[in-house]
Amino acid sequence: MSHLDTQEVVRQLADLTGALTSERDHIQLLDRIIQGCMYLTNADGGTLYTLNEENENELLFTILHNRSLGMHSKPRELSCIEIFNAQQQSSKLVVVQTFVQQETINIPDAYACEEFDFSGTRKFDKQLSYRSKSFLCVPLQDHEGEVIGVLQLINCQDDQGNIITFTDTMQHLVESLASLAATVLTKRRLIDSQRLLFESFIKLIGRAIDHKSPVTGKHCEQVPEIAMLLAGAVNQAEEGQFAEMGFSEQELYELKIAAWLHDCGKITTPEYIIDKATKLHTMFDRIDLVEARFYEYKQHLELELLRRHRELDADAMHKAQNALQQQIVRLDEELAFIRRSNTGSEFMAEEDKARIMAIGEISWINDTGESRHLLTQDEIDNLCISKGTLTDAERQVMRDHIKVSIDMLESLNYPRQLRQVPEIACNHHEHMDGSGYPRGLKADDLSTRARIMCIADVFEALTSPDRPYKKGMLLSQAMTILGRMVEDNHLDADLFRLFVESGTYLAYAQQHMTPRQIDQFDPASLPGLN
Repeated sequence: MSHLDTQEVVRQLADLTGALTSERDHIQLLDRIIQGCMYLTNADGGTLYTLNEENENELLFTILHNRSLGMHSKPRELSCIEIFNAQQQSSKLVVVQTFVQQETINIPDAYACEEFDFSGTRKFDKQLSYRSKSFLCVPLQDHEGEVIGVLQLINCQDDQGNIITFTDTMQHLVESLASLAATVLTKRRLIDSQRLLFESFIKLIGRAIDHKSPVTGKHCEQVPEIAMLLAGAVNQAEEGQFAEMGFSEQELYELKIAAWLHDCGKITTPEYIIDKATKLHTMFDRIDLVEARFYEYKQHLELELLRRHRELDADAMHKAQNALQQQIVRLDEELAFIRRSNTGSEFMAEEDKARIMAIGEISWINDTGESRHLLTQDEIDNLCISKGTLTDAERQVMRDHIKVSIDMLESLNYPRQLRQVPEIACNHHEHMDGSGYPRGLKADDLSTRARIMCIADVFEALTSPDRPYKKGMLLSQAMTILGRMVEDNHLDADLFRLFVESGTYLAYAQQHMTPRQIDQFDPASLPGLN
């Protein structure tokens, strides 16, 4: 190490140590460590091999430098290195033996060494007219003593450029720097594994909610896709409201996490409400009970006529039978009307509600003296729901999921980069004019990412084919409803315009909507764009 004095070594080590805290990109940091090792040992080449996390029988070329050959990146044609073969015998490559033996290997001359397999090195040298001579291979061990990679230096040179052996001092120095590289890799892998576990747990919650009821489809999974597509359109905007705005990588990640968690409170919502595919549905669809009651009533009428048989002459009996038959036909018509009303697929007019209540007034006394009605009061209340399948009380229970979401998400201790998750996730039912719920927030209270969530949540709900009381809407219908919500000052007008003009809505539709739903229409004619 005669080309460097002690002061220069200390400076280099200080720079590399400082980079541990200042450099955020772990690949860049590892690259600096490799180049630092090359500089301090005056090595011509340096390579970092790392253990493949997906296949722990492979070492990957992660970083490669060679000053003489002008290499400063990993060639694409370099394949991974197999550690053990099918017979569990380790390769004789020096880098593999360094990994397996967990010891530093220092070779003065590769061409004079018969202990290791350098056939690949010789082939490499022949192709590039190079001479690989001295090698220094150092294992990288993590905090648990497991080898996670190998740092390899080639061709140490003296001040005159002659290739020499790596000295013991150089070896100790490189081993120390290899510990730094191992620390960087371990830190990155620990962070990545924790992040992966965190994301997996969040997705587990979202998918649990989606699987809790088949009628929610993939809502928790697909809302994040819409949100991220729209956020990407914001970043790509070159003109308009968002030309000077952009989300950082961390802000996009925060949005993705928030989108996955936006409906976490639904985990407490009763399944019979989420699953309420018809107005009479509770634990099951009570239309079967209503039909049974109609059948019972018709039997009652028939029995009453039979009891009167001896009291009536033939002509009166014939008239009574005709009247009964007409009454049964009317009852069948009323039952068919109730079946249609039960679906909740159309807005219920006031005259239809009056008809339901009139049917509910029909009663009789059964053989046990019990008073029976064709419809109970609860069935009448449910069948008279104006729109959809939920009563006001059930709708409030459904809405309360957002309050539960707020309680759940605000109770967590977030790292600094995820502190906006509750605000983004829990405001997707708020409106720009303050008419939303649960807090009645207005435009100034809603961040851009929260406004993105509002559009994503509504658009997925409108287009999903898995809702209990309707098929997935046509794309034109869904976009028209979004436009009207913009006109009513419920959704952000600028984001809706970007949603349309960037083609984000169509990109999502082509991936997740059925061909039946993707109809042709003129986007420029949508409401809310003027």
